[in-house]
Order: sequence, then C-alpha cells, then structure tokens
Amino acid sequence: MDVETGREALPLSFEAVTPDDRSWKKHDFYMRLAGVVETGAKCLGSRVGAVAVRDDRVLGMGYNGTPSGYPNCTEEERGCLRCALRRDRPAAGLAGQLYDICVCVHAEQNVTVTASRFGVALADAWVYTTLQPCFGCLKELMQLRIQGIVFLRPWTAYHPEYAWVEEEYRRLAAHYGSRGGRFLRLETGAPVVAVAASVGGPVG
Repeated sequence: MDVETGREALPLSFEAVTPDDRSWKKHDFYMRLAGVVETGAKCLGSRVGAVAVRDDRVLGMGYNGTPSGYPNCTEEERGCLRCALRRDRPAAGLAGQLYDICVCVHAEQNVTVTASRFGVALADAWVYTTLQPCFGCLKELMQLRIQGIVFLRPWTAYHPEYAWVEEEYRRLAAHYGSRGGRFLRLETGAPVVAVAASVGGPVG
C-alpha cells in the first residue's frame, strides 16, 4: 500500500518475447526497422526509433528530436536547452526532470502526429519502439487505442522526486492490459545493430 495515496501498489511486469517464441521473428524484424529509424535521431540524451505496424504493413515511423525546422538537439545547434544542460552539467541531476520545457518530440509522438497529418489511422496498430514509452507517450498510445506496444530497452523515472511516476505508470499499464492491450519486452538473441541511413530531415 502506498502510504501517501492509500492505494494498492501494483507490480509492473512485462510479457517477454524470447527467441524461442513463435512470434519472435516478426517482432524482431520490426524492432530492427525501429533500430534503423533510431539512427536519424540527433538527441543529446537517449536516441529512440519507433514504427507503427498493422496487418504487417508499416503505417508510420519516427525518431526523437526537435520539431521540424527547429534547430537540432546537437552539440553544435543546441536546439533543446534541457538536453544541452544535461550534457553540460551531468551533476545537476536533471535526468527525469523538466520534461515540460524539453522541446524534443519523442519517437512515439512523431509516429502518431505524422500519421495524423497524413490521415493514417493507427487504431489497432502495434508500435515498436527501441525504448519503453515514457509516462506521457504511454498515455497517448492508450488514447489512440494501440493494440500492442513492443519495446527493447527499459525506461524509468530516474529522479528520486519522480519515484511516484512509476506507480502511476504501473496503474496505466495495468489498465491498458485490462482492456486487451499487449505490452511486450523483446528479448534479443544478439544485439540489434542498426544500419546507419542517410536521412533528409526529422520525421515529424
């Protein structure tokens, strides 16, 4: 029981897809594609790639970065102050904080807003992302009625003051599962090695 909220603590466990699972090859294929998309990211923090798939057709893809046309989040352009501060002052403890002033658009957000811009419905699609969706992205994917989420690397609310976010995340994930949503962690037999590709600009 959470002392502050009086609510029952919920365990957060993800169904793992292992190489001996019949569906693993398909999930691995789309995750490798997300890995290629990730190479377009220029974020100073985590680099993430995501793809949306339905009926074995890719509906959209995106990587994390600043809005289209905005200065990139790189050491040279420093488009996002939060990312620049995290890079310049690692001891400041900004990991997990100040998301509200971060100008970077998350990979999952780029997938969904780009699909919306081009009139592509994502209901009942699967989203493959190289990093477990953060709290905000999970809410948005749930609202879109995404059928399944598959991730590679885990995400956590790093800052101690944000520990309560993990409990709310558990509640969201449990609700998502109760409504038929699948939340899977892909285990790889070998590391997913992304092939760098020349990308013209932000997918967003």
